[in-house]
Amino acid sequence: MITTNYDGISVKGISVAVPEKWVSIESLKNDENSENLARFQKNTGITGHFLANDNQTASDFCFAAAESIISNKNIDRNEIGVLVFLTQYPDYKTPSTACALHMRLGLSKSCIAFDVNLGCSGFTYGMNIVASLLTMSNCKYGLVLVGDTAASSGKATGNNKLLFGDAGSATLLEKTTTDEKITICSMTDGSGFKNLWQPFGFARHRNRPNDESRHDELNVFNFAINEAPKMINEYFEQTGLTAADYDSLALHQANLMIMKNVAKRTKFSKDQLLISLDKFSNTSGASIPTALVKYYGDTTEDKTLRLMTCGFGVGLSWAMADFKVNTADILPLVQTDEYYDDGEY
Repeated sequence: MITTNYDGISVKGISVAVPEKWVSIESLKNDENSENLARFQKNTGITGHFLANDNQTASDFCFAAAESIISNKNIDRNEIGVLVFLTQYPDYKTPSTACALHMRLGLSKSCIAFDVNLGCSGFTYGMNIVASLLTMSNCKYGLVLVGDTAASSGKATGNNKLLFGDAGSATLLEKTTTDEKITICSMTDGSGFKNLWQPFGFARHRNRPNDESRHDELNVFNFAINEAPKMINEYFEQTGLTAADYDSLALHQANLMIMKNVAKRTKFSKDQLLISLDKFSNTSGASIPTALVKYYGDTTEDKTLRLMTCGFGVGLSWAMADFKVNTADILPLVQTDEYYDDGEY
């Protein structure tokens, strides 16, 4: 695995934004589907999910989350020199949605901004990209923006719709002169790229408009419960760390069985494992910050947390990030129905 250590890089803020609309599983039950939905709820632990309105995109939620950090932390926008937007649902075919976010956030021209097409591992990969750019540049701050609107995109069908929720997150990294550190381990297995994919309607099969999703659920499950704990345990062997050195384990919220398996195989306790799947469903790359905001966003406790985070999935790609953050820098959940009007409606 590729291990990168970033000395003097710290997490300054974490924020998550979701739609105003929350739909409960209970409200969807009727005489015909009651038994199926009850089984789904029991198997997944999901009680409902947030759904974007017809005009909202992932970038709208990332914008709201970023604005929350900038305003709450009184950040000078001119000192934000990196913006990376990680999503599978960009606003436009071209240009990068990151450029539109750059404009909306009022950042200076002295700023790197681009998109990355990543889903489940987006948060941890994004941390790696932005931390690297901060380390090698004269920038002070960098934004990791991760979001998806899989629930409202219309590309999931049946109960698969309920497995996903819409959300966007923002994480602000800062270059400091302190001894703070972020360590990230990353891996890719491209031989599994067909396990989670949408093959049609793009450049490779441009004449086939069907944009259906294809999932090999068994292969993805086996990949997640084996590769994620293997990476974390290898990191523990290299560093001499154990689960006891961490306050919490925040995993990609794929499903409850996968998360419990990963926690068990890495010896994290039930109390250390953060679960947001129940209320938010699977919010793709934003699911790790969503779990952090659910547990710590409203706390009044002033405490520095040490976190083990791990994202895994589409690609196949996976990465873990070991970092510290103060509870005061994990902000309350933002709910919004606002969206950007680019004048083309």
